Amino acid sequence: MDRNTIVGFVLIGIILMGWLYFQNKNTPPKQDEKKTEQQLPKDSVKKTEQPPVDTVKKLTVQDTTQKTVPVSEKNGALFGKFETGEDKIAIVETDKYYAEFSTKGGSLIKFEVKGFKTWDGYPVQLLQLQKGGELNILFNSTEGKLINTKHLYFNSSYKAWDKINVRGNEEYKIVYELPIDSNGAKITKTFTFKNDSYMFGVEVGLENSGKYISNFEYQLAWENSLKLTEYRSDGEGGHAHAFAEMGDELEVLDVTSKDEPIKSDLNGQTSWVSSRIKYFTVFLIPVGKKADGSFITGNYYDLPDKGHEKDYSIALKMAVKNDKSERNKFNIYLGPVDYEILKGYDMNLQSTMRFSLDFLVRPIAQYAILPFFLFLHKFISNWGIVIIIFSIVMKVVLTPFTRYQMKSMKKMGELQPKMNALKEKYKDDPQKQQQMLMKMYKDEKINPAGGCLPMLLQLPILYALFGVFSSTIELRQAYFGLWIHDLAVPDVILKLPFTIPLFGVDYFSGLALLMGVTMFIQQKMTVKDPKQMAMVYIMPIMLTFLFTTLPAGLNLYYFMFNLLSIIEQYYITKKGKKEGEEDAVIVKQTTVLKNKGKK
Repeated sequence: MDRNTIVGFVLIGIILMGWLYFQNKNTPPKQDEKKTEQQLPKDSVKKTEQPPVDTVKKLTVQDTTQKTVPVSEKNGALFGKFETGEDKIAIVETDKYYAEFSTKGGSLIKFEVKGFKTWDGYPVQLLQLQKGGELNILFNSTEGKLINTKHLYFNSSYKAWDKINVRGNEEYKIVYELPIDSNGAKITKTFTFKNDSYMFGVEVGLENSGKYISNFEYQLAWENSLKLTEYRSDGEGGHAHAFAEMGDELEVLDVTSKDEPIKSDLNGQTSWVSSRIKYFTVFLIPVGKKADGSFITGNYYDLPDKGHEKDYSIALKMAVKNDKSERNKFNIYLGPVDYEILKGYDMNLQSTMRFSLDFLVRPIAQYAILPFFLFLHKFISNWGIVIIIFSIVMKVVLTPFTRYQMKSMKKMGELQPKMNALKEKYKDDPQKQQQMLMKMYKDEKINPAGGCLPMLLQLPILYALFGVFSSTIELRQAYFGLWIHDLAVPDVILKLPFTIPLFGVDYFSGLALLMGVTMFIQQKMTVKDPKQMAMVYIMPIMLTFLFTTLPAGLNLYYFMFNLLSIIEQYYITKKGKKEGEEDAVIVKQTTVLKNKGKK
């Protein structure tokens, strides 16, 4: 291994350390499983210190600021009469989800996604239950009040706890009505459900809205982020973002500090707004015509054991064009961040799947790795086997580059005596020494950076694999075998009673250790210069700790790639030795014949 290869390794290590720092700003929580299980429901809702940004500009007042305000003052004479009523729950169940709706707000109040479990085995329920319902209408009333229909009681014809099972090709509607006066002024919300889809519809109807809306505008809002579902809240927080697609531009919002809440107030044609956590997402999508703008806020909250949560509110702004009768339809997607499903709607919803170095990594992840993985998974159920096959394919693809690397390293080794001689000759003139080295490289047709090429080529692939393994729903809780129960998170084999300085880890990963061992063996086979032997030990140890926090799937890939490289190198070395012995025999035979000829 030459000096440039070592420099390449060091640079890669620095890049990885920086990458991991931004991906995992918090150290893993020091807690046992029972303690975490008790805290998880609290983690997903507990807020500290920072007052929330208004959910909707000029339209929303948060509950925390309204507690001391009398209800009658809050909604005025027009809407104060709807502050009390019968809270009737309706249950809707399809093959994809179990949902509950309430006459209070005419809102969605519970949503369980079928086929998924939280890290501790409970059904995935995506709503913050104690926050009230979602999909509410917000506007300024003609009395100058900020109205959020979340606090008002609607009428609906169903009986309390009616359960509707939507099966096959059936379609079902629930209608909520708020009759504002006897002359036809009213607000209606109509929900439409179809089976076998995470998407459902909601239609907002405004009759004679000039009598109760003052500025010809309302907003359809989703006021809270989805409930956390994974073991580590900081891991979910790293993937939590809010989005708005306006024209051909995607607005991406990421709140990174509790001291810097974010607010985005945009006007213009809006295709959809969205917020997501690590594996689940919600979209508000206008149907028929685009919305007139979007409003998004974001807050960052600390949680116990160095965790955190990002809380986003998203809303579509809708202009009221006809104050006599206005109807707007929306589709609501509430479900997994599944690339194939999101892409299937043909609305660019899959663009919310974000990756580190997105401009470089997204094409690799979206058009190569994910399609290849999904294709193989049609025939192979075990995702670990899919990853192993992928590593074999990548090894075959990169073989020409690794051969070039080995050839370059061999030539550099052969030139080492000449290089040392030049360094000694021009030791007092570094500039001249560098010029002569470059001339020697040119004369010998050697690229001094050739040894780094395969490693640099792998970096974008590693970034893409990290994004795929850490946020792709298909790999969530994917069992491989032995101790590897989830390929999307680190495979912890031993907890430590302390945190390792610099790397911020308090556990060992089995696959990261195996990866480090194979890297050590590989270096041992290539490094021959005694001056470089320290790197044989330093690099594997450093990268083992760096990779400890990465998903098990990524470490499985790297372990297999290293193992295949060792086999390849052993074969090439053995073949080269054999060819060398054959050449020596030929030279010897030629010499004997020449000597005989002289005699």
